[in-house]
Amino acid sequence: MNVSVEEIIPVSQIVTPYFDSLVESSKININEEPLFHGSWSPDGSRLVIDTFVNPMTGTGLYAVYVLNADGSGIRELASTPNNTKERSLSIRGVYYPFSWSQWSPDGSRIGIFANIFTVRDFYVIADPDNTLIKTAGKCNYTTVDNIRENILDLEWQTNFMWNPQGIEALILMKHNSLSQLYLLDPNGHVLQQLTDASDVMTALWSNDGKKIAYSTGQTEDEETGLWIRNENGTENKRLVNGIVIDWSPDDSRVFYVDGNFGLYSIKTDGIDEIQLSTDFVRNEDVFSFSPNGKSLIFSTVNDDGVTIFLADSTGKNAKVLEEFPGHIVFKPSWSPKGDKIAFKQGMDLYTINPNGSGKNLIASAITDYEWHPSGDFISFITSDSVFVASPDGSTKIQLTEDGDDYRFLADRYRNSWSPDGSRLLVRNGFEDLSVIELEGYEDPLSIDFLTPIEGENCKLRVRCMSEPVADVLLTLDEKEIGFTSSSGFLNYSCPVAGRYVINASKEGYRSASKVLIVEGNSSVSPETSVVTGTSSDPSSYSENERTSGSEFQVSGFRGTAVVMFLLFFIHRRNSL
Repeated sequence: MNVSVEEIIPVSQIVTPYFDSLVESSKININEEPLFHGSWSPDGSRLVIDTFVNPMTGTGLYAVYVLNADGSGIRELASTPNNTKERSLSIRGVYYPFSWSQWSPDGSRIGIFANIFTVRDFYVIADPDNTLIKTAGKCNYTTVDNIRENILDLEWQTNFMWNPQGIEALILMKHNSLSQLYLLDPNGHVLQQLTDASDVMTALWSNDGKKIAYSTGQTEDEETGLWIRNENGTENKRLVNGIVIDWSPDDSRVFYVDGNFGLYSIKTDGIDEIQLSTDFVRNEDVFSFSPNGKSLIFSTVNDDGVTIFLADSTGKNAKVLEEFPGHIVFKPSWSPKGDKIAFKQGMDLYTINPNGSGKNLIASAITDYEWHPSGDFISFITSDSVFVASPDGSTKIQLTEDGDDYRFLADRYRNSWSPDGSRLLVRNGFEDLSVIELEGYEDPLSIDFLTPIEGENCKLRVRCMSEPVADVLLTLDEKEIGFTSSSGFLNYSCPVAGRYVINASKEGYRSASKVLIVEGNSSVSPETSVVTGTSSDPSSYSENERTSGSEFQVSGFRGTAVVMFLLFFIHRRNSL
């Protein structure tokens, strides 16, 4: 194992002068240091950075920036310089408690959570290339001042989620005091209202983006309902009582939790129900599929301690993998290769084979850990420094000096490692962000598909760190279509309707792939096609592959309503 650091990029030091200038122009009296959060784009070429000051009393100031992975090209997406104490608008490009902002799978849009506390929660769709923003839903305001001024015209919104192709998004919006499910286009415009009856609590796309599982709240007439419907709103079917937590990797089943904390899976036609656990609470317990989608680990937490189970992807054949006495932080996770499972036992980090053999102590007195995307090694923090180790713990390498108080940013919804594994986003202390760049990695190419022009004449753009790259070879389904110009563009004729894979390659750069879906657009003419860019990882659509991290999808519960609903369940259980 050969891992070494090329440089450490002080992200917060790069962003701070821009935020300081914003503070000065806003004429807001701020006596606190700004806080930072960060998130990688799906191809790892860019970061979105939240910078904000939110004092307990006084006026909050927020800004969202985009910059390249090497720290260059910083640009402001949005900021709130005209906030007042009475109406302080919060815009978060990365994280807000119980609400998570999301890059679209192709990196062309960011769904940003925003709110004025107790007034409205809503989402803004941002275009990071053109630094444009627009509110999602029925009212599409394009400036922060307009948003603040017309805040009461916006709907209460939660559960924003891109589909796997990145061409549509789900969102819950209040309608007549009930949350209903809507379908949005990439710019946040409403395409369709999908529900109009019971209060919808949460919704999840299937892995192929063709179906939606959603759960409704309890009413006087019926218990909590789990429903399945097609993406176009047809064939709505109620399966059981319960809260959906995930789809099986092949989309043949959904997993859910009932009101008594039982964990189940059921086929999408409503048959073959399987009970996995009688005591499952998602924000305490673990639920995660293996990278190949064939196995599942889940856990239960009760008065006797914590138990980790291994089952097949349907939930059948569950067996105990590990048991821990007492209530401890254990955080099990699959290696990206699927050949190891890591977990914490107290402050010790272990790995184990999926069959329960080969348990190895990796390190002691750790505060956090995260697998490298390759699965070749695991990173962890001890003595406030960053280390990496081989999966069996036989080799360890220290990457940073002692005493710098490093922390990973990884959580259920984002990773500290860039998707290609070349860079690690860490926190220094509580306020600073840095990127640890490793040696031996090529910078990634990124492919942009621009709006079709003049009928069938379409344009591709290839960049690296936001800079155009010339002489890049582009292929369409492995057939050469040309090289980029000095400005990074290639014009070509759009293919007929279908699904295609565009590849970009050039010596000295990491190659890029992008799935393109070409759909006939009858509203224009029978001959005209609409082309949309999707995931940068075409293998993510394989029948045997789980959706990759680069698509920014997460196993388990996804959305505000699920977490809040389960908090109610936890309160109910604890009161028994």
